[in-house]
This record gives sequence, C-alpha cells and structure tokens, in this order.
Amino acid sequence: MSIHTLHIEHVMLLAIYSLLTVANSLLYRNVKGIHWFSLYNVFALLGAIAVELRGQIPDFLSIVVGNLCVMTGYALLFFSLAALAERSIRQTYFQLLLLAAAVVTMMQWGYWHPETKTRLLAYSLILFLQQAHIAFFICFAHAGKLRRVGSAMAVMLAGLAAINVIRILGVSLHGAPSDYLQAGPFLAGIVVANTCLQCGAMVAYVWMTASLLRKELEHQALSDPLTGILNRRAIQKAAEREIALSRQRSLPLSVITVDLDSFKKINDSYGHHAGDATLIAVADCLQQAMRGTDLLARTGGDEFTILLPRTSLQSADEIAERLRSCVEALRVLHQDVETTITASFGLATLESSTLTWDHLINTSDKALYRAKRAGGNIALTTPDPSPTLLAG
Repeated sequence: MSIHTLHIEHVMLLAIYSLLTVANSLLYRNVKGIHWFSLYNVFALLGAIAVELRGQIPDFLSIVVGNLCVMTGYALLFFSLAALAERSIRQTYFQLLLLAAAVVTMMQWGYWHPETKTRLLAYSLILFLQQAHIAFFICFAHAGKLRRVGSAMAVMLAGLAAINVIRILGVSLHGAPSDYLQAGPFLAGIVVANTCLQCGAMVAYVWMTASLLRKELEHQALSDPLTGILNRRAIQKAAEREIALSRQRSLPLSVITVDLDSFKKINDSYGHHAGDATLIAVADCLQQAMRGTDLLARTGGDEFTILLPRTSLQSADEIAERLRSCVEALRVLHQDVETTITASFGLATLESSTLTWDHLINTSDKALYRAKRAGGNIALTTPDPSPTLLAG
C-alpha cells in the first residue's frame, strides 16, 4: 500500500475522530480545557489534509502550513491537559518555545531554502520534544489529577515520541525522499504507527475526561455542597468500614455528634446567608481542631458527626473538649456583622453490645440530647449514672 493511500486513510480517521471530539466537547463543555482538545483534533486534521494534497496545492501550504498545523495541534493538546490539571499558564512556555522554533525551521528549510532531509529531521525532533513533554507532564509534572487516569494517554504520547526518534535515526542514516508521498516502506510504516497511536491518544483523552467526570460525580455524591465536608452517606460508608476493621482487630472506635446552640436565632436575626457563613466557619474550625485520621460530616441542618477511628472514649473526651473550645472562641464576620456560636457534643464508643452504626450514632445522640437539655456548650458521654461533664 502506497504512502499516498495511507495518508488518505489517516485523513479519514482524523476527520471521524474530529467530529466525535467536537461533539464530545459540546456535550461536556464544562470540562476544563476540552475546547483546546477539539482544536487539537482540527489542527491535526488540517495538517494531514495539507500533506495529502501535496503537489496539488502550493508547497508553502502543503509543507510549511501543514507541518505547522500538526505541531500547533500538539501545543493545543498540552494546553488542554494543563487546563484539565488546573496548572498555571507558565506550564505552557516550553510548548510555545517549541512552536517558535517550528516556525523558524519550517520557513528556513521548507520555504526559503528547501531541504527535505533537514526539514524532516527538524520536524521530527520538535514533535518528539512536544510529545515527550506531554507524556512527562501527565506522569510526573505535578499533575497527580491526570496521573491516575491518564496512563493510557501517556503511553500513546510516549509511543508517538518514540516513532519520531526512529524516524530521526532512519532519515539520518538513509536520507529522505525528494517526494514524500512516494516514500518507501520505512516512512509508510511510520505513517501507520503514527495513525494508530494518534487515534489511540484521542480515545484515551475521551476516556480520561469521562473518568474524571465520574470521580467528580462520586465526590459530589459524598460531600456536602455548602461546607465541602462529607455528607451523611459518606460518613455512614466510612463508619461501616471502620466498625468492621475495629471488630476484626479489636481496636477502639468512637463517635462525636455535634449540634449548634441557638443556630436558629442567627438565621432569624441576620438571614440564611449569615447562617451559611456560620456553618462554613464551624466546619473549618472543627477540621482544624481534629486529627488527620478523623472524619467530619455534616449530617443535618446544623448537625455534624465526627468519626474517630482507633480512639478510646477517654481520648474522645479530650478531642471533644478541644472542639468545643474552638467553636466557642469562633467569631464569624458576615457583611460587617460579627456573630458567635457554641455547640453541644455527644460522645459514644464502640462496645460489644453495639452491633451497627445506627446503634452507635443513636447512643451518641442520646448523650447530645442530654447536653442540649443541660444548657448546651458542653460535651457529655453516653448516658450512665455519672456522666462526664467536660465544660459548662
């Protein structure tokens, strides 16, 4: 099969993938950087069309503009990934530098002083640097968000970079044909491999964005939209896992339920925006006073639940007092109005008689109700003849 025929197939595949990616970008327009990815596909298609029309359109369009379209496409692909990973604009400087080098080299050896071998070597080298940079960015360059789901795309880009190294070696040793579209099996093989990997990279990108969207939806399903902490469903799933672990390894496990005192008064006096600001401030306060292993969730309007893995009741007492003091010292400023808040705390610990999360949380709720009836701003343990009073 001639390289001319292979390029026709290359163009047709890129056209199909371009339509699919543009449709995908319209469907998921909220995904950061997805419009750059659509432009990458368009520029890759334009570059392939320009190469395919060599001899039928001016060489400047086919060689210089066509090659620059391909290299611009890879720069746009990097812009897309940088936006998706929420990296700063400085991350794109290297790609812009390579594009500037591409313009100079393509004009020099593709238009002013045509030299096929030198131009093909420069083209392959710049593409290698672009593709290797993108693969490196996905895997290593502080793009942890991409690393987990972008391995397939990184492999495709690394493969494309390797193909350009092979082309550099082949052209250096055997030279380049005067008419690229009449090239032999070596460059034809390069076209086949490039087509497969380029289409694979496009599919990998779509899969990667779908994975990120799924993770985002999972995060939204398990988090409270106002405070950003866990919600009731998330804390229950975590608790069931920790209870099983505690029973298996005979580890202590405690829970603290929190209810804000006189929260309704803030809403009635200053409005719901002030109430929301108070909830956010309290959530931040609790997170700062907690340990790194503890889990915090908003489980009601002004109710919070804290799961304390590997924590005895005595240690939970100490943590509850620290949390109570933090909330009591909190000053919430909203629209030039400063408000204060206190909270009541109920504590419970996993015992042999506690079979489920519901039982454990109900026990801590009973202690919380006693704390509320006692006037609030205190932390009480589970009901017993001599309850633990931490503060008054």
